[in-house]
Amino acid sequence: MASNPHGRRRRERSDVALNRSKLVEAARDLFARDPNAEMGEIAAAAGVARSTAYRHFATREELLGAVRTQVRDDAEANDEEHLRPPGELADLVPSPLSVTEVLNKVPPFQLGDQIVAEAQRLDGVTSAAVYLIDLEGSTMQRLAGPGTFPDRISVPLAVGPEIPREGVAPLRALIEDLLPGAVVAPMYLRGRATGVLMAVGAAGDALRDLAAEAAAALGLAVEYTDHIDSVRRLRPTSPAAEIQQHLLPPRILRIGGALIAGNVLPGYDIGGDWFDCAENHECAWIGISDTTGRGPAAAGLGTVTLGAFRAARQRSADPARAVTLMHEVLSEVAREAVTATATIASWNGPTSSVSWLTCGEHAPILVGADGAVEVLGDGVLPALGDSAMPGEKAVQRRRLGAGERLLLLSDGVLDRPTVEGGTLGLDGIRRAVAKAPADSAAGTLRAIEDAVRAAIEDPLSDDATVVVLVPSRTAPG
Repeated sequence: MASNPHGRRRRERSDVALNRSKLVEAARDLFARDPNAEMGEIAAAAGVARSTAYRHFATREELLGAVRTQVRDDAEANDEEHLRPPGELADLVPSPLSVTEVLNKVPPFQLGDQIVAEAQRLDGVTSAAVYLIDLEGSTMQRLAGPGTFPDRISVPLAVGPEIPREGVAPLRALIEDLLPGAVVAPMYLRGRATGVLMAVGAAGDALRDLAAEAAAALGLAVEYTDHIDSVRRLRPTSPAAEIQQHLLPPRILRIGGALIAGNVLPGYDIGGDWFDCAENHECAWIGISDTTGRGPAAAGLGTVTLGAFRAARQRSADPARAVTLMHEVLSEVAREAVTATATIASWNGPTSSVSWLTCGEHAPILVGADGAVEVLGDGVLPALGDSAMPGEKAVQRRRLGAGERLLLLSDGVLDRPTVEGGTLGLDGIRRAVAKAPADSAAGTLRAIEDAVRAAIEDPLSDDATVVVLVPSRTAPG
């Protein structure tokens, strides 16, 4: 059996980052109630050993500084603020980079160079670079900037090509050791960082303003050039993998009353897995699906079911109608030769409740505030495309309480073989999620992904799809 040092290093980086995140979150909560809380109390609240706390933070004052930095990162990411209604944006300042101007006048493949040039116009900046996270969430790749900056930098905590807010502080600490004096400005777009703008000699506020505009410009420019996506790829991709990647939405999404993180770990031979999320007036939609088969055919049929899902949710807030349309479209195209499993759910933020149907797949899993794992619901429907699909479909519902997490997992996750000869199963999921803070969707997802990779050294034989929903702090408890 081949060893996988890359997988071990990734898991070790994740564990360190998640422990640090637990400590900062616990300290923030305790300091809010008791400014004199000591390290032992904070370690106990975070569920880690006192020695672990001191390995991350040599003194209580150092931890307090980390809490202050996290609070500022959260404000920049807009992670703990309600989205403002139209017309109520505040504190607007002249932008150092006009998104419309730069996209109209700069070739999209040269956008990274333009961002670096704008950064070097800031007072005090001597050099700058733009980095993007690779699709696997393992490293940052240099998009633009001089060769004095590393070509790539390891990322302690990421979800695919995005860094959650709790992953920024560990990344800053790593870069401070690697490049003393470099200022790191995450390129935030709706609560998650799609990369970083890094500069030497920069004033922080001006660089952060530029990074915010750069994130939006890069997010739009990717539709007009392959160069940005090519930087995110560590190896050549197959046609099926290209189809799959372009199906996927943002990996980290903030919706009313909840945070969502989702990703697909591709198997050795890409299948028809996808996940999708969108927030509309009536509800937020979440779906995962896996079409039988492998390669471009499975990926192509996956686009058919995803298209039906997206069409259905524009006309209804009923998961049953979405499942019906997906079933009808797949049956018509594949003529019962192919089926697909799926879980289609809607989220209501004001009531902190989820409604769903599951077709031929594992039902949603609830992680309780105490860490217990429960499979929800009273069973599943036949797979999409199966002639046994009933006309009337009962929608199941559940209200999520404080500290609970909802998981949607494909069979590539739960059925992942282990070195002992079994499968990862619910016990493996329970052990994995215990490593992550209860309020971290991205941390929970990363912990599950690491468990999938670590279960056995062999490459994945099937795509592994994970979606995690965590009610936000402001959601009803």
